[in-house]
Amino acid sequence: MHRTLNVERSEAGRNLGHDLYRFRSSIELAPLPAPVREGFAHAAARRLTRTAPDRYARKWLQLRCNAYARGRAFDERVTPLLLKALDVAECPVTRITLAHGSRTDADWSIDRLNNDAGYAANNLAVMSTRANRAKGRYGIAQVLEFAGSTDPVDGLTPIEWQRMAALMLGPCFATAPQRAPWLPHVVPVTSHRLLLASQQVQHVFCTMAATQSGKNQLFKAFRRACPQDDQLLKLRVLTDSVHANRKGLAHACDVWLCPDTMQALSRWRVALDDRSWAMAAEIARQLAGGRQVAAQRLQGWQLESGGYAH
Repeated sequence: MHRTLNVERSEAGRNLGHDLYRFRSSIELAPLPAPVREGFAHAAARRLTRTAPDRYARKWLQLRCNAYARGRAFDERVTPLLLKALDVAECPVTRITLAHGSRTDADWSIDRLNNDAGYAANNLAVMSTRANRAKGRYGIAQVLEFAGSTDPVDGLTPIEWQRMAALMLGPCFATAPQRAPWLPHVVPVTSHRLLLASQQVQHVFCTMAATQSGKNQLFKAFRRACPQDDQLLKLRVLTDSVHANRKGLAHACDVWLCPDTMQALSRWRVALDDRSWAMAAEIARQLAGGRQVAAQRLQGWQLESGGYAH
């Protein structure tokens, strides 16, 4: 068994070295493990075509080097194209404009959201270096504690920790969504995000309810999940509240910071039985154009080993 793992790790190292050569990486080779240097030397001996990397390829190589050095699993689905799809202009946690190569706290970085999983699609997010450094090794329980505090912790304010918790919620409860706490979803939805049903519903409501026609469309779509008059009444109160409180907000998702809007959502959810809520979640997914994450996709997360490569 150990021999098989060593062979797999060596092969991963040689593949990494191959790509370091192919993308003209500036990463210093001398400190890297022997398999990585072997892969680089083999590619050089074959005189493979070399390409100048863009910032996504550079970040991809950097992440792979870090993962390999720490024995972390790195899913083959994570590619430079995926990192490009994840990219955002503004840090979802601090809401500062992201920089590139400035060597400041505003520089973009990519972090794993569930620390007990590897580098895998749906478990990564772009954020500022400051937010990434503050998160560090904290798990969701600690982040929720910081979000509920009254003072900054490790350079982030309580509301910034609340945004971090919203980012982490889906990946941290991917295999046990029924255990997830009910949180306001105060971050924008971006590509390749793993959302729980409650987050998907919030996303659809805050994005569609900006206009009267969108609000009416919401009510019409979700009334299918509300066979009882009391459920319909609470749905109407929710759509009206989101529509009214959404006006003037720079970030639509901040509507869930309005106490009456979050209470309206909670009351509507309580009025629905499990079957109706499941229908509401499916309606939200269809309206948002989201895709269900199959269980086999989570295999690349290496959850059983805490995110470490087998």
